[in-house]
Amino acid sequence: MAEEINKSAFIEIQGRMVELTGKLKQVQNQMRTKEGEKKRAFLTLEELSQVPDDTNTYKSIDTILKLCF
Repeated sequence: MAEEINKSAFIEIQGRMVELTGKLKQVQNQMRTKEGEKKRAFLTLEELSQVPDDTNTYKSIDTILKLCF
């Protein structure tokens, strides 16, 4: 009886561990993606800081370009 309870608890905990491991990998992938976005934004900011203030800049929105002031 106690062995069945232990086996059942083990299977439940093992299933939970698999679920949480999947969620952890998902969050780690999201963090990697955000780090890449952060790096790209920083590089863009560096490049834009070298452009004179009176220069027109444009931002791509899908296939449309938007004038940014």
